[in-house]
Amino acid sequence: MSANSKIEWTDATWNPVRGCTKISAGCKHCYAETFAERFRGVPGHPFENGFDLRLVPEKLGDPIRWSTSRKIFVNSMSDLFHPDVSDDYIEAICRVMLSANWHTYQVLTKRAERMSDLLRTKLKKAAGASHIWWGVSVENKAHGLPRIKHLRRAKAAMTFLS
Repeated sequence: MSANSKIEWTDATWNPVRGCTKISAGCKHCYAETFAERFRGVPGHPFENGFDLRLVPEKLGDPIRWSTSRKIFVNSMSDLFHPDVSDDYIEAICRVMLSANWHTYQVLTKRAERMSDLLRTKLKKAAGASHIWWGVSVENKAHGLPRIKHLRRAKAAMTFLS
């Protein structure tokens, strides 16, 4: 986790998942991919595998260890709802967010349909938590409107658009 994010709308980042794959035009100039690929092949670096998707279970407990309240961008270097991230792992991340409830979490995805489906089923408790904000990327009308529809369908306590 990074305690001092340069992202203006958050205080910190938490990346229990790293890497992703492109799904839309909004991914064309992905800052996370550009950053991660610079370190591909650097032994011991968190991104020695570049932007290949991988789970990072050793990062799961980070928010619990942070005693000072923060606004935390979850998976700034990935998409929590990527199809290669299992429901069980997403549930584990949500359990941490529910336990470390002195923080505010910002979860942003381009995979709104999966997020909506999980928030209405396996993640109902997390959907109802006001300290967890669920958001979708609205890069253009063609992709944004369907994502907004899925976000509304999720009926989460706190939602946002980016």
